[in-house]
Amino acid sequence: MSQQVITAQGVYSGYGDAEVLRGVSLRLDQGEIVGLIGPNGVGKTTLLKCMAGLMPIGSGQLRVFERDVVASSTLELRLAGLGYVPQERNVFPNLSVRENLETAYRVAGKRAAAIDIDERMAFVEALFPRLAERRSQHAGLMSGGEQRMVALGMGLMLKPQALLLDEPTTGLAPIVVYELMRAIRKLRESEGISILIVEQNIASMLKVVDRLYIMKENVCREFEGEPADLGRQNIWEYL
Repeated sequence: MSQQVITAQGVYSGYGDAEVLRGVSLRLDQGEIVGLIGPNGVGKTTLLKCMAGLMPIGSGQLRVFERDVVASSTLELRLAGLGYVPQERNVFPNLSVRENLETAYRVAGKRAAAIDIDERMAFVEALFPRLAERRSQHAGLMSGGEQRMVALGMGLMLKPQALLLDEPTTGLAPIVVYELMRAIRKLRESEGISILIVEQNIASMLKVVDRLYIMKENVCREFEGEPADLGRQNIWEYL
């Protein structure tokens, strides 16, 4: 039986009086890639923020690496092995590529001492050779696709065992989408990283995920059958 990396059971959360998540349940097992799709505004990003410790939950149970997320800080979750790459291009535009990666590492301070920064830098540059070529360039002067590579690289600097990716390919050209999806698959195949990915580019995502969840009307259910089966049907019937 696969080890469960993330488990959400009956999670409720929202913003003030606005309830966004209504009893959401989902799991991510060790070494798998799981997709999460649904219309805008149903709570996909909210769920990822709850998992990363960035939003409180009203009720339900949410555990990451057997840790109760409610009782853990965001930094504790990161050091335990959870990486989070938000939808926004969360790069520092006035810093170089290398400085962005270093910042993502040094935010953990002395608690990251067991992680070799040079090894992580080399790993990210091997995954995205374009970043190695442009390590001295300011991130704000890079293309949208290159900035997404920087953001993903930042999420890898503390050597995560699991990654939360929020719409990593939004607004990107098809060739860049292909490159990023290939990198995501490689992270699982070569590093064994478990990945939960929220994505609007459903056709590309279906080629890399092992299982699929669909959020609709603020609840979540697992798609029955192989994810590729959804691509052969009218996807909009499910959304």
